[in-house]
Amino acid sequence: MSPLLRLPQFDRTLSMVTFLTKFQHMASYLHWNDEDTFHDLCVSLEGDTGQVLWVISPRAMTANIVHLLQTRFGTQLEAESFKAELQARWKAPGESLQQLYQDICRLVNLAYPSSKASLVTHVVKEAFIAALSNSNLQVEVMKQEPQTVEEHLVTPLN
Repeated sequence: MSPLLRLPQFDRTLSMVTFLTKFQHMASYLHWNDEDTFHDLCVSLEGDTGQVLWVISPRAMTANIVHLLQTRFGTQLEAESFKAELQARWKAPGESLQQLYQDICRLVNLAYPSSKASLVTHVVKEAFIAALSNSNLQVEVMKQEPQTVEEHLVTPLN
């Protein structure tokens, strides 16, 4: 591995999805074989995430560690919690539409981690409209019939 490129230690202060995505992109970019990816992933685990190394066999592969991480710390087990948080999400006083949108995108990606982009786009749009704290604003957004939330944010309401 290049000494200039290092992944941050994964200790759950960073989203596991973000960490694994960065890890996979780096491994692809640097053309790592499984031995390289296994070693660098092992070195990147800290704290309770590093404890997954205690239960793997000496002949384990990167996929085994990733599976253990997803099972113990991943969004698969937390998806229902994120769905509930998404349903309860409202625009806070003083919160910008962009801040609301970004938080809804985060929650949707955590609640539906392996969903198709078209479903994610639909859920984001519906959750965004539902989260607007003003029913008149909700109606105005629905009248515009935006295909995506981004369309609404680019052409704000009058």
